[in-house]
Amino acid sequence: MWTDNETERDFLNFSGIAATVAEVIRQAQPAPVSVGVSGAWGVGKSSLIKLIKNELSIAQSTPRGMLATANMYVFVEFNAWLYQGYDDARAALLDTVASTLAKEADARKKGTEKAWEFVERVNLLRLAKMASSAAAVIAAAHPVIALAGTLVGAATKVVEAAGGQSDTTKKEKGEGSPSHEESERLIRPKKAESPPKEIQALRDTFEEALQAMEVTLVVLIDDLDRCLPETAISTLEAIRLLLFLPHTAFVIAADETMIKHAVRRHFEGVEDALVTNYFDKLIQVPIRVPQLGVQEVRAYLMMLFIEDSTLDGTQKEELRQKICGQLGRSWQGKRVNLAFVKSLGIVKGGVKPGQCGGAK
Repeated sequence: MWTDNETERDFLNFSGIAATVAEVIRQAQPAPVSVGVSGAWGVGKSSLIKLIKNELSIAQSTPRGMLATANMYVFVEFNAWLYQGYDDARAALLDTVASTLAKEADARKKGTEKAWEFVERVNLLRLAKMASSAAAVIAAAHPVIALAGTLVGAATKVVEAAGGQSDTTKKEKGEGSPSHEESERLIRPKKAESPPKEIQALRDTFEEALQAMEVTLVVLIDDLDRCLPETAISTLEAIRLLLFLPHTAFVIAADETMIKHAVRRHFEGVEDALVTNYFDKLIQVPIRVPQLGVQEVRAYLMMLFIEDSTLDGTQKEELRQKICGQLGRSWQGKRVNLAFVKSLGIVKGGVKPGQCGGAK
């Protein structure tokens, strides 16, 4: 039995689409670009995502010589479905982007300070959300305790504003302890700012980190249409925080119908126009995975048989490339069948069981 997993090897002649998307991203830079890969379940969106990544990672010839474009791109692959029920998808995506940038900056020894500043801002944003959620729960269950906490917090701010720090504050900060210096690197005290200013500061730091590192961040979002409405919308909201900034490219694979359903469920009572426009406003370049015809299905099954054959790896890869090439010319009346495979001279004589399948 064949597995239904995504693959980095093209069995459906999707390489042409992947190459087009990769070229769109290359040509757009440093301007931001967002690409939406849409299609129903099982049509090959995940495989197309992997092919796009491969196309961007291939070394390309430039007027100044050979340039390894893989060095120019930092890839973040995010599957929101994996975090469903275990973590907030919005925070998880920001954490993934931040940790990837910090790791890459340390490895490249470039833009390290800005990358870690972005990590700090993501941590602060997440802590602020956790604190507000906890405060809401405590206030609902124990209003007196919540009031006391508010008064203590206000008193602490007054002491700090006067130039000193309360003993409670020093103890909470852990000053003098061995772990204090290490914790300061992750979360440094900052002046309180309004949410809009914090979000703008987050975007500014993110942009500055990419500029300092001299890279383009390519975020590949997959399986969004498998998520519950809350998780899907949460992920899209996180994407919106980082979207349309220079040196960024987002490739989002999702079933449009499922996303519209999520929008309708999350924003109850909204007009149909908003349901349609919500996802469209995030996407600059929409790409629809083409439906499979008879030739595509025949070629796909044939290549699966070839994969299970006793041919060596070189022969299998040569057959795959030839079949995909023939598939790309199917509009000219070219057919992918057993006669074509035999004409290549790779599979000689009759087809035997276990050698190259029996597609006709």
